[in-house]
Amino acid sequence: MSVNRLQTIKPLLLADGDALSLDVSVLNTLAGLILDAGSGHETRIAALSQMKGRAFTLLARVEPIELLHEDELNRLLGGGIEGVVLTGCRGRADIQKLDVMLRVAEARNGLPAGRTRIYAEYGASPEGLLSPHTLAGCSQRLEGLIFNGSALAKAVGCKEPASAAHQGVAAPVLAGRANVVLRAHEAGIRAYEVLPPTADAVATRWALSQSTNDGFASVVCRSPEQAVIASGA
Repeated sequence: MSVNRLQTIKPLLLADGDALSLDVSVLNTLAGLILDAGSGHETRIAALSQMKGRAFTLLARVEPIELLHEDELNRLLGGGIEGVVLTGCRGRADIQKLDVMLRVAEARNGLPAGRTRIYAEYGASPEGLLSPHTLAGCSQRLEGLIFNGSALAKAVGCKEPASAAHQGVAAPVLAGRANVVLRAHEAGIRAYEVLPPTADAVATRWALSQSTNDGFASVVCRSPEQAVIASGA
């Protein structure tokens, strides 16, 4: 299956407070809305899950696997979350552990087995980009990989991805981008790239073009404005 065409794959949106006020017609141009799992998430999830005419997927961005508790997953799934974005992924073992935890949470909430999707986010734990273990076949839940260049830059102490068009990219970020695209291709899944949070309209359009050219299927937007541009809404 070819997944390297941005125009055929909807973007994701990492939501903040402003995004929750968007009209459902705009949100439905997205593949999914990512909410940070934390204080007050139950109210936001409940409101979004009951939104009339909703066609987008509700995702929760959860802590690295060693900090994630089963009770938290249980609450998220019980509240209406349909998928999770695992931050700081270090590879196959982390994804498989999350798969088992989700199986338990689905059973507790009376949900169909395997219903909850996984997106693995690479960047915050640089060792994950050096893992020799393939992701192919590690979990039937695995929907895609996400590359977070800002998180990788912060972790290794290099220059963050630019928010303006045509600026240089640090070598570790370039290597990480290529790694995630290749891992996704090997596993037969999609790769997404997180856009710089302060990118304006011009920089966002440039970043979208670069992501497509470099093999990403789509992007993760950091603002409603970026989402409108990325989705063509």
